[in-house]
Amino acid sequence: MEIIQLIAAFNFLMATSFIWYNRRKLDPAIYVFSFFLLGKGITSLSNGMITGEVFPENVYIYGSGILLNSFLFFYAPFLYFFSVHIAKGEVPFKKYGIHFVPFILFSLLSIAVVFYLFVDPSSDAFERMVYFRNTFERLYFLQVIGYTFAGLWVLKQYKATSKKSREVSKWVKVILTVFMLVWLLFLVSSTAPSYPVIANFSLFLGMLLLIVLANITLFMLFSNPEYFYNTLVPKVVKSYSSDAVTRKKYDDLCRMVQKRELYKIPDLKIGDLSDAIGESARNTSTIINTYYEGNYYDFINAYRIEEAKNLLENTDEDVTILSILYEAGFNSKSVFNTVFKNIVGETPSSYRKTHLAAKYG
Repeated sequence: MEIIQLIAAFNFLMATSFIWYNRRKLDPAIYVFSFFLLGKGITSLSNGMITGEVFPENVYIYGSGILLNSFLFFYAPFLYFFSVHIAKGEVPFKKYGIHFVPFILFSLLSIAVVFYLFVDPSSDAFERMVYFRNTFERLYFLQVIGYTFAGLWVLKQYKATSKKSREVSKWVKVILTVFMLVWLLFLVSSTAPSYPVIANFSLFLGMLLLIVLANITLFMLFSNPEYFYNTLVPKVVKSYSSDAVTRKKYDDLCRMVQKRELYKIPDLKIGDLSDAIGESARNTSTIINTYYEGNYYDFINAYRIEEAKNLLENTDEDVTILSILYEAGFNSKSVFNTVFKNIVGETPSSYRKTHLAAKYG
């Protein structure tokens, strides 16, 4: 069972690393979700350190496991924050600081237990700290089930305004529902010690679902990255200068992007465009949102797709689609294929075959 926990921990931490590495490209809501993955990964790892069935039996490893196990009360709020971020576009963490009080209290109790573990494990103080910590730990299921339900409730009230938002909202609802099932299975396992078959089966099934969830998260990020690249949450309208946000500014921006072929730069940022036209990033974003009626990535990708269409129509088949997508400014085949199909209505290979057939008969 501990091996399964370590596999789950590895998957969660790997997903966290992927999100943090691509933080600048990914939507902030996914970055919020990564803290849930981090906390769950650390907790799964700590369970293996405490039991001693995988790691060597060592008091320092055991003590470290207790400290890391404090993250048991860390990750649940981020499921709720994730849902709020999708529905409202931002999460003011200063306002939500109270949600981390259980984590802080449990961490202090864990520190006290580890302190007495090394100083005097036979003392009454050590026994009291262990008792207080174990008693507090019983609130865990109340917390995770409560926050998961709250996240589902937020998404139920949320009215998605775009196809991408609806797809992501549906994905998150499925994830939260499965997590709810996992928490209930773990609850059954912990409250049915007199029925070892039921307890062990519930624990095994819960751990198996955790591994499936971790891999589903990675699969969704890799196979549908266009849903998570700065397009997930509704954008909050900011104040801007009406003199800067004009049709002329938008036309100038379009001419500049076309003439300089800026869309061919794979890592082009909105800050690069704002510097080029002498406007703030906020005003540049508002110009695009107002006159293009889409976000920055939709705007740039439209140019890239037009370039790709031109290359697909006017190059021989020995020029690979991979080289074409790089030439057009994309740096991911999966993103290119999905964006191309969304805009054109067919895959790049199908588009090329159609035009080659028309060209050569």
